[in-house]
Amino acid sequence: MNAQNPPPPQGGPKPQPQPQQPQPQQKAEPDKSPGAESGGAPEPEKADVIGGSAANPLGEEALPGAAAAASRIYRSAVNQHGSGTLISSGSVGTMNFYSRQTQAAERLLAGPLPEDELRRLRRVFKEPADYGDHREQLCGGRLLVLYGQPGTGRAYTALSLLDDLTRGHVSRLDPRTDLDRLDDDQIHDGHGYALEPSATGLPDETGLDRLCELLGRKEAYAVLLATPEPGDVLSRGGRYYRVHTPAAQTAVLEGHLALELEAAGPELYERARATALDPDVLEARGLDELRPAEAAHFARLLARHTRDELTHDELLAECRKFAESQAAEWFAGGIRSETPERLRDAAYRIAVAVLEGASLSAVAEAAEVLAWELAVTVDPEATPGRPLFSDGVDARLVSARAVAELGTEEVGTEEVPVRTVRFGGEALAPAVLGHLWQHRHNARGPVLRWLAGLCEDTRPQVWVRAAVAAGQLCRLDLSHTVHELVQPMAQSERARRRLFAATVLDVGVRSPEVGTAVRALAGSWARYGDEQLRWTAGAVLGRGRATDTVRESLDLIGGIGVWDEGKLRADAAVQVAHFAGAHPEAQTLRRIRAWLSDERRTQQDLGLQSTVYLAAVPVVDLWNQHEDLEGYGDWPLMLALAAVRPALAAELAGLLWTALQTPRSYEAAIETLSDWLRDSADQPWADRLERFLPLLVHTHDDRNRLLGLIKELTEDPDQPLNDQQVRRLWGAVQGASTP
Repeated sequence: MNAQNPPPPQGGPKPQPQPQQPQPQQKAEPDKSPGAESGGAPEPEKADVIGGSAANPLGEEALPGAAAAASRIYRSAVNQHGSGTLISSGSVGTMNFYSRQTQAAERLLAGPLPEDELRRLRRVFKEPADYGDHREQLCGGRLLVLYGQPGTGRAYTALSLLDDLTRGHVSRLDPRTDLDRLDDDQIHDGHGYALEPSATGLPDETGLDRLCELLGRKEAYAVLLATPEPGDVLSRGGRYYRVHTPAAQTAVLEGHLALELEAAGPELYERARATALDPDVLEARGLDELRPAEAAHFARLLARHTRDELTHDELLAECRKFAESQAAEWFAGGIRSETPERLRDAAYRIAVAVLEGASLSAVAEAAEVLAWELAVTVDPEATPGRPLFSDGVDARLVSARAVAELGTEEVGTEEVPVRTVRFGGEALAPAVLGHLWQHRHNARGPVLRWLAGLCEDTRPQVWVRAAVAAGQLCRLDLSHTVHELVQPMAQSERARRRLFAATVLDVGVRSPEVGTAVRALAGSWARYGDEQLRWTAGAVLGRGRATDTVRESLDLIGGIGVWDEGKLRADAAVQVAHFAGAHPEAQTLRRIRAWLSDERRTQQDLGLQSTVYLAAVPVVDLWNQHEDLEGYGDWPLMLALAAVRPALAAELAGLLWTALQTPRSYEAAIETLSDWLRDSADQPWADRLERFLPLLVHTHDDRNRLLGLIKELTEDPDQPLNDQQVRRLWGAVQGASTP
């Protein structure tokens, strides 16, 4: 401060005068520092000086804007994960419609398609967009290899193609058939054959040429079904191969509904169609688009409900099994399930479940790290690498039922466009996490190590989403997750790891299953923990959900702030500011005033530090904004609270006035006030600032101090106030009345 700005007040804080509104204020305990009695400004020890800018809970290495990005991503991720349930029915195979076609084929080994199934096929089959091209190739070349994921209608498309060309002479071959050993005697003239090879796989190009020649001699046709190798849309190419595209969900569903309710009449059919669009049913189903096999099953459920064979609640319960069954099918066991290719497929699905909404590149990189963890867990002697050109992102999206969308990501304080990734349905992420935690115990270790490793990523889009996902896992097994992940992170020397643990617990607090236990854990750490555990507990309490009452939360945060002669004062004070943003009510401010009026120095310092942070923290940094603060963005929290709670404006101003009157907090308070004045140009909160400044004027000294500050900032060579700012701020201060 230069000579034009009045010096800080001498000695301890003065008795606070009454503000303009009839709001009685108490005074802070006079400063007992050496020098106070002699009239000179005290020279307190360094530990007693109240800090200015809000403590960064992300640690000193965090980039500008990281706190705001972290809190925003946290609120978004919690909403995403909170929409689904992680509690499955307890059975791995709850609704295995994915394998029904395979099971039917095994019952009809190398046999003709039954007439009743052929009639059903003709009535319900809906041609996909590329059906005509497939038919043309099969007609001219006799052989077609359809590539696609199970459950996408490949089998029905194959049978329909063969039915079109052979007029009903369609057979399914034994999946164990060795195509290289087929001869003329095993193929009938004019017949069509469908086959999905099992362990034998497909022949190479030479073998397919031989099969095509054999079919030509018999004027027969064959359609072979194949699943792409993990990470590759067309892991095999050639003239016989075509990618299968599923038919439109609506067309498939309506076709099956019409057949299921054929004898019921049009009224029940329309009722079933309306039920399919019921918001509760769509939410329970949890999938954006149904594959043909799922659409057929959904039609059967709707028909049963329409015929009063299922109640509405039973229908919803059955619909919730769609995502569960998909997760069970993705992580089914077997010899091939732990090959490097399958492990990488599994890792990508888990990464999407955890980081849903993050950039495509962040998810892909996280999936590669998890794939390494899974591979070395399966084979500790392995040295897994990464494929370079045999893996495709588009194929990963297809195999994970994920979609890429255009979004944004913050780099520093600026947003840049990125491709983001999410599942094609809100129920898939919780279904994947729930299945892993309930049915794949040995996967827990590598997944938890991976989640802990994601905390090292400085990007909030990664580590915050990982923490939210870990919080969801607490709902399934709190004891294991806390012991293996949360407590080690909470006791870390690094701030971001402790904040990761706090975020996990805050998600767990919301759970009706384990919320009470999480609250008790946070309370225990706040009362009896070491420095790191108390810090973590404070970060949980600051979110405003860890206790049943405001009083209890402030008691615990206050205890953390005065523990060990105020060792965690700054960290507790910033949580008080966050708590005020979650609970913008008079009780929070009265508690700060009570600390200021306490005779004990540590309590006074906590009150002063809390006041400074209440003024310094922007609303955008809050982890749990009260709904009334939505839309207040970069507003200083104190001004935003004055805007949404006008009755508290005088109390808020009284707290800041006290900080300005106290020597050990004066510099921090005046620095924060300077930031307000300097940054107010063209800000939506400029008018609120002009109404707030008069509340800080109770004496001529107060007015002179503010006017001197405005004049000093006007003459700042680097960032001077503009003329309009000066006129408006000067007028606001000059117009303030004094006793």
